[in-house]
Amino acid sequence: MKRITGFPTRPNMVQQLLDVGFDYYNLPSSDGSHYWSDNVAYEFTLAEIDRIEDATNELHAMCMDFVADEVKQGDYAYYCFTDLQKNLIEQTWAKNVPHLYGRFDFGYDGENLKMFEYNADTPTSLLEAAVVQWQWLEQIEGLAHRDQFNWIHEELLNRFQFIQQQTGLNDFHFSAMQEAGREDWGNIDYLADVAYNAGWHIHQLAIEDVGYDKDSQQFLDLNNQPIDCLFKLYPLEWMTTTEYAPHMLNSSTTFIEPAWKLLLSNKVLLAKLWQKHPNHPLLLPAYFSKHDITDRQSIWVKKPTLGREGANVSYYEKRNGLEFAAKGSEYSAFYDQAGYIYQQKFELPNFDGMYPMIGSWVVGDVACGIGLREDFTPVTGNDSHFIPHYFVE
Repeated sequence: MKRITGFPTRPNMVQQLLDVGFDYYNLPSSDGSHYWSDNVAYEFTLAEIDRIEDATNELHAMCMDFVADEVKQGDYAYYCFTDLQKNLIEQTWAKNVPHLYGRFDFGYDGENLKMFEYNADTPTSLLEAAVVQWQWLEQIEGLAHRDQFNWIHEELLNRFQFIQQQTGLNDFHFSAMQEAGREDWGNIDYLADVAYNAGWHIHQLAIEDVGYDKDSQQFLDLNNQPIDCLFKLYPLEWMTTTEYAPHMLNSSTTFIEPAWKLLLSNKVLLAKLWQKHPNHPLLLPAYFSKHDITDRQSIWVKKPTLGREGANVSYYEKRNGLEFAAKGSEYSAFYDQAGYIYQQKFELPNFDGMYPMIGSWVVGDVACGIGLREDFTPVTGNDSHFIPHYFVE
């Protein structure tokens, strides 16, 4: 893996980005510059790409086996689930409610490839990974090798067709929070467009506008039309604690992602996978309590089990009992409520003062592409740069 700089900016870059719906390309990143730049990319070898693809498929299979085991055993310790959430998990798993996508976050130093976490419920940067970096690959000058680990778009199209065949439904609602920024709604627009091309009738609405009619026992949109299938870019842990959440049980609405993904979007997964697969080469040691840590030399990353976008991340040193905020991590009292896990710190490589993290996408059950985020701190957040990639043989 190399960080390559000096690519020329496309003369019509802005128009090209706008043409694919990437109108948030110029959001300010953590260093004040734009979220997207034509001038830098990461280069991989084909062998590295094969390794990332294989690791992604292996980890996703491990996670699916993990869900099956958790549901079978009914072992929900450490999750802080409500009874309703437990029932929703078990019901949606038993009904085989389909899932759409997820993103593994990896650290890679050229030798070791390690899973940081699994964004299995509300991952973003999808438009950037599936479309924007592919457009860049085709158009940028000065690039002799034009290949990319990226068939995300094609797999999404296949998956939406599969979901339609499995459910027998025709209408698909796509939603996010009304106050969400263009990044969220840009991802929604893209997913809705793919679903439309897969044969669905498409509707969009804010998550706050989802209603429930007790007489018909149906979820409805603002036109009082039934919501047959709802994709929500809204955390399951929030949706399943709303006033209408009890009606999700036995609902005729198919929610995507399904409630069983509560078991994968929670960082309890990291400690439980380590318990189940100790010393697995793709996993970092992770524990529920700092008292379980035996390695006194390593630095440990304290992560909130329901944290997102790098919030509330801190470091812990066992040898002296010190805990200190991770540079680049914002604090939110909301993420204190469900507790924390401790994961061994992985030293990301530093390229020109920037730390890259690999996001590896799974659509359905297939690894199908990567996108990279980088920052001048090892903690990747909502305002970290998105960087395209390519590979060489």
